[in-house]
Amino acid sequence: MSHPTAEAAGATPKNAMKRICTISLCIISLFILLAGCTSAPTATPAPQTGVLSLDIQPACKGMMDGLCIVSEPGELLGEGNTTVLTDKPVATFLNNTTALQIKIGQWTLVFDPGENTPFSVGMTFPNATLYPQTGSNVSMSVENNGNKCDSVEGIFTDDILQTGQNGDQQINPVTSFDIRFAMRCNKETPVLLGRVKLSQP
Repeated sequence: MSHPTAEAAGATPKNAMKRICTISLCIISLFILLAGCTSAPTATPAPQTGVLSLDIQPACKGMMDGLCIVSEPGELLGEGNTTVLTDKPVATFLNNTTALQIKIGQWTLVFDPGENTPFSVGMTFPNATLYPQTGSNVSMSVENNGNKCDSVEGIFTDDILQTGQNGDQQINPVTSFDIRFAMRCNKETPVLLGRVKLSQP
């Protein structure tokens, strides 16, 4: 009785090498396919400009006292620069009204929630126009070395205001505040974003 030879059974070294090569190519192809299916890292979206946002800007985080201004390109008062001052601001309510004036360096800021609407922690005041206004209209102003706007569109909020209070009017001294604000000057698109803070002594 004749028996099948190794060559007839397809078990020659040559055929074995072909099978190994075929398997290796399949594995390599699988790795290439899987690599092509991996998702590329998502790019961080660029921050939007021209938006009246109360988000704390990266340059303004971690402040203890002072003023942080982020001026978008083309903005009038900050001239497109980021300014950080670490001095303690000086603040006072003007004529026993709700208008809070803050001075630091060459900057003067005024925030007024409106008549009979005193500052309240965490309360946001949108639709601010140029200070001063009459009645309950919200207003604000920002001056830099005497440069100021003829018109304002803004928003502001305070996180930790502490002061004396007399009925609907707030009185001095002002012991602490943390005001975030954003405004457009003279109906231009670029926005001035900022934070001014005074911690308790």
